[in-house]
Amino acid sequence: MMKDVLSMDTVSKETRLVQIEIPVSVKEKLDEIFAKDGTTTPQGLKMIATQIANCGQSPFTTMHYEEYTEQVSVEVKQRLWEDELEVLGYLPDNSINYTDEQSLDDAFQRQLGI
Repeated sequence: MMKDVLSMDTVSKETRLVQIEIPVSVKEKLDEIFAKDGTTTPQGLKMIATQIANCGQSPFTTMHYEEYTEQVSVEVKQRLWEDELEVLGYLPDNSINYTDEQSLDDAFQRQLGI
């Protein structure tokens, strides 16, 4: 019985191999997450890359500050971009978590100068 052998001539010339190195802990978490969806990490990342390409923008592209009516400095544009990434949850924010009603009330009063 002969096995079919895939030659380089039959591999699509429209694909490219993309390799990345990631920490073992990240890979293990990805494996676990994608396994819950019944896929593998390489398949999941391929789907994500395809979705980004189909949408035409990175998930890290800011959506609200692309068009400006006046020239905006690089510093302001950077800060707006970072603020939006915080709101979207891609960057940690600097908010304070209040664990009880009293600490929240105290902070509110301090802010108001009461």
